[in-house]
Amino acid sequence: MTDGGLTDYELGKYGRTFAPVKADCLLHDHDVVTPGNMRLVTLHHPVHSKGSCSYLFDVEDDKRSYKDLIANMPSIIIDRKFSEVKAYSAIADYYAYVLTHMKSLSFDIWLASHASQFNLHSKHLPGDGYNPEAFIDRAGFDAELAQLGKDYDKKLEEQRMSLFI
Repeated sequence: MTDGGLTDYELGKYGRTFAPVKADCLLHDHDVVTPGNMRLVTLHHPVHSKGSCSYLFDVEDDKRSYKDLIANMPSIIIDRKFSEVKAYSAIADYYAYVLTHMKSLSFDIWLASHASQFNLHSKHLPGDGYNPEAFIDRAGFDAELAQLGKDYDKKLEEQRMSLFI
C-alpha cells in the first residue's frame, strides 16, 4: 500500500498502479472492524496479494438474520510456476491454506469479487425483486472451491513435472 503497488509480486511489473496509501491500522486474521453498527470479521486469505482478505458479517431483514461471506476466491492469477515467484516465496503454501480454510467456513450467503465466481447473473436478473435466498448457495461455493482446488493441483503437478524435463 505504501508504495502504490510497486512491490506487489505480480502487478508490480506494471509500475505504480495506485496512489500510495498510509494505513491507519493493519488488520490481521479474525480482527473485527465495526463500521457503524456492523461487525465485520476479516479472514486473511493472502493469495492474490499478501494482504488479501475475505469478510464475514451479519445482516438482517424483516424476516431473518443472514451470515454473509464476501469471499476472496483463490483463483490463480499467475502464469509462472509458484517456485518462480521469488517476491512471494510462500505463495503455494498460502493457496493450500486458503483452499483448506475456506472449506470450514460457516455462512448463509456468499458473494465474491467477480460475478462469474458466484453466478450473480443467473441468481439475480435485471428487474428481479428482493430475494436474499437466491444467494444461499453452499453447493455453488463448494463446487467453485473444488474447481479452484483442481486448478491448484494442476499447477503443482505442472511444476513437479517440469523438474523432470
